[in-house]
Amino acid sequence: MAVASIRALLDAPRDQRDALLDHLVPARLLERFSLPRPRGRWEQGSGVFREIALPGGASLRIEVWPDPAGEDPALVLELADTYYGQLEAAWIVLNDVRGPRYDVDRAPDGRPLPPGSPERNLKEEIRALQAGLVPNQVRPGLRMFRPLIEGVQALASALGTGILYVAPLAYHNAIKYEQYGFTYASGQEELEWIHREFQPGGVLRQRMDGSRPFRMPWMADTIRGRSWAIHDGVLERRWMAPQMYKFVGRDFSTRTCPDVPW
Repeated sequence: MAVASIRALLDAPRDQRDALLDHLVPARLLERFSLPRPRGRWEQGSGVFREIALPGGASLRIEVWPDPAGEDPALVLELADTYYGQLEAAWIVLNDVRGPRYDVDRAPDGRPLPPGSPERNLKEEIRALQAGLVPNQVRPGLRMFRPLIEGVQALASALGTGILYVAPLAYHNAIKYEQYGFTYASGQEELEWIHREFQPGGVLRQRMDGSRPFRMPWMADTIRGRSWAIHDGVLERRWMAPQMYKFVGRDFSTRTCPDVPW
C-alpha cells in the first residue's frame, strides 16, 4: 500500500513500515555477514538493524551493523522527502567492515572530521589512494550498489513516486550514478567540462604534473584518479554537487565521460 512520503512511512503501522524497509537491505549483504532478514528486527538507534528518524520528520536513516560494537556499519542509507514530494537518497555508504580501515574521516590526532570539512588527513588519504579506494571511502566497498539502488527504487514505487533523486558528493559518485541510469537535473555541463579538460591539451590535464600524490599524470585517464585530483583541489574551485534523478525502472543512458575506465 502506497504511503506517499517518508513522513507518512514513519507514521505507518510497524508491520507496514517493516515490510517497506525490507526492500532496502540487499540479500547479498545479509548473506555476506550471515545476518537474518531485518523485518521485525529494526531498533531505534541500536542493535544490528538501526532505524533513525532524523530531525524534521521527513528524513529516515537506516544502518546495518554486523558487529553492533564495531567501528563502522556495513550499510548506511539516508532517505528524505524532496520539496516537491519525491524521494531523495541523500546519503549512501556500503562498507566491507572486515576489510582494513583508512582514517580519512579523522584528523591525524584522532578527531572526527565532519563531511565536507576542509581539514584533511593526508597520510591516510595517500594510504587509501594506494589501496585503490576513492575519496571519502574509509573501507573497501561491498560491490552491492546495484541491488541497493534497485531496493530504493522498489521503495519509491511502494511510496507512490516514480522519481528518485540523488546529490553526488564527489565526481566518482556522479559517474557511478550515470552508470545506474541517472541523469542530471543540474550540473551536466560541469561534468562534461571536467571530462573535456582532462583530455590531452586540457587545462586540468596540464595540472596533473606529479607535484602531489593526487595529481599524477596517469590519474587524468581514470574516474578514480580524476576524483582524487578534484578532491585535492585541481579544479581550483569548490566541487559543487550536481543534482541527479532517474525515473524508476528507466535508464537515461547519460554518459559524460564515455569509455573512461574506473
